Amino acid sequence: MKFSGYWVCNEAGKVVLQKTVFDETDLDPATNWKQTWQNQDGESRAKGFVDLSAALECAALMLAAAEGRPIDQAELELVSRFSPNWSDDRSGINSLSCLLNS
Repeated sequence: MKFSGYWVCNEAGKVVLQKTVFDETDLDPATNWKQTWQNQDGESRAKGFVDLSAALECAALMLAAAEGRPIDQAELELVSRFSPNWSDDRSGINSLSCLLNS
């Protein structure tokens, strides 16, 4: 079975969303088949999500950590309204303020 989804990763000072397709062997049953993760070099890890809102929340948390600032629940709810600008199935997000001020 195939599921459309998104990889979220840190890349060159920004967070990148990448459209992808997962199959059931990629997804974690502990997350109700909604998430996965992938090891990468160093401490960076890509995380995968079936739901765009979960991918955007992950991106916000990554950006907040990189900017050294906390993020509250109200801000996380704002993030779910963000509409990524896709180019070749990728969308780069440069800062937390980009997500919050969309």
